[in-house]
Amino acid sequence: MRAADETLTADEVSRILSQAAAGAASVGLAAQISVVDAEGRSLGLLRMDGAPALTRIQPVEGANGIGLDTVDAGVAAFAKAASGALLSSGGNAFSTRTASFIVQEHFPPGIDFTGGGPLFGVQFSSVRCSDVNPVSPLGLAADPGGFPLYKNGRVVGGIGVEGDGAYSLDRRPDLVDVPREEQAARAGQRGFEPPEIIRGDQILADGIRLAYTDTDAAAAGTARPGLIVDGPRAGGQAPRTDLTLGGVAGEADPRYPTRAGQVLTAADVNTILTQGSFARVSISVVDLSGDVIGFFRNADAPRFGIDVSAQKGRTALFFSSPDAGTVLGRLGLGRYLRDGVPLDGSVALSSRAVGFLSQPFFPPGIPDTTEGAFSQPIGTWSVFNTGLQLDLIKGGLLTSNCVPGEARLRNGITIFPGGLPLYKGGRLAGAIGISGDGVDQDDLIATAGSVGFEAPAERRSDQLVIRGVRLPYVKLPRHPEL
Repeated sequence: MRAADETLTADEVSRILSQAAAGAASVGLAAQISVVDAEGRSLGLLRMDGAPALTRIQPVEGANGIGLDTVDAGVAAFAKAASGALLSSGGNAFSTRTASFIVQEHFPPGIDFTGGGPLFGVQFSSVRCSDVNPVSPLGLAADPGGFPLYKNGRVVGGIGVEGDGAYSLDRRPDLVDVPREEQAARAGQRGFEPPEIIRGDQILADGIRLAYTDTDAAAAGTARPGLIVDGPRAGGQAPRTDLTLGGVAGEADPRYPTRAGQVLTAADVNTILTQGSFARVSISVVDLSGDVIGFFRNADAPRFGIDVSAQKGRTALFFSSPDAGTVLGRLGLGRYLRDGVPLDGSVALSSRAVGFLSQPFFPPGIPDTTEGAFSQPIGTWSVFNTGLQLDLIKGGLLTSNCVPGEARLRNGITIFPGGLPLYKGGRLAGAIGISGDGVDQDDLIATAGSVGFEAPAERRSDQLVIRGVRLPYVKLPRHPEL
């Protein structure tokens, strides 16, 4: 039995929906309002009278790529709520505005000669077709209007509001835009706010203060009539097992007991997990088939990392495999076989290296350059059209397998750091993925976990030059203890 302060009750869900509806009405907004639990599962959906049934995706420069012009507004509200819940923890509270700030082609957004945000591409994680953590048909959202919900300092869920007819992101974080969706969502959050000290706008990344909200909560008022189309119900927790590994408290997932792969033994996997088991992260070890053969989540690690850690491991595994180029050709993605990037197993490619090749400028952040081999040109690129990352899963978004025909990528790929291939006796043996901390810290932990199973130095991607630019492999923080 979970403690009462770890979940929302049905009465609390009803209260949150009512508060948000009243807040929306006070600013003249008719919206769909979603509340989810800490795992991203729906606890309630309220459709106010007059709320739009659909919302239009508004990507950059008219690029879309998903094949949809409009999506169900309730689904968009759900994606926002799930994002607030999954991206947050006891150490950080992130809104969908925070997400917008850290997923764009420059960090901070709009500043030339800077690379993509630290979570560049995270929006295509925890998608419904994932085999690891299936949550949202739209993945994670960057459209303001989603916040986490807290009780006694613990994440217990998220709230999302969609009602303005546009599903996008904040391209100008230097301007205060005061969106009504964000006002309504903050009204719903009243009484379930995070401690102020952990809000996104109290957190620095590379010395840059992150965004959290552009508005105060909407004024309390009386909600206009609406229809509860789902819930309210009480929240819950996924069935995981408490575990202490390497002296660190956390939890295992009963779906993924530590076991042997094709090359790695169960003892190898336990060693890799133990070497990497520090900080608030999720750790996944995958074998040559992409199966998760070891998993550990540190206490209070943000839940988005459950899916992303496996994505990172699978990304490093796949792109370091001898048949990666052949498979992309078979999947009809041969246009991404460019610039002489060897996808024949001769190079050990980390998820950082894959991300370096997946940005709309190459090298990342440098204007007026051609896109990376795995990206789209900046004129058609957007956070809804990231290139190979999206094209891999487009055919699987409404299925139970994100990349039909390629078992190693059952939940897609990640294009930011924290995933490394593992080798044993000079042979590719699997991969490790770390997610939940800063991306350089994720690289540090993955590097620690891979000790004894490192890629041969001469095969690492930082020995490879593409279009006159040396690729990265890992980047370790100068002061990891800070």
